[in-house]
Amino acid sequence: MIDSPDDLASPDVFRRKMAHVDREFADARHYLSALCAEDNQALSALMMEIHRSGRAMKVLAAMAVQALDFAHLSADRLGGDVQKWLDESAMTEDAAKTERHKTELGGEG
Repeated sequence: MIDSPDDLASPDVFRRKMAHVDREFADARHYLSALCAEDNQALSALMMEIHRSGRAMKVLAAMAVQALDFAHLSADRLGGDVQKWLDESAMTEDAAKTERHKTELGGEG
């Protein structure tokens, strides 16, 4: 048997804490899924539940970790330049937004 230092959590405490971490990651995935699906009702309900429970910053941190994981995993498939891909995607989205505004305002398009 291996002796563990006094400052380590017991296996039961560790499992409880891991369950909370799993919940933060699951909520982050649900948030992103609702956001992408433009399901405003589900998004609002999830945001209210996260805010009420005081876990908003934990869920935000989980989203950041997931984004970093995505960037690292995608680097090979995107030619290794994730930042360039993100920058180009943002520019493409901004161009589409500009076109929508022109159309909505009665401009050419």
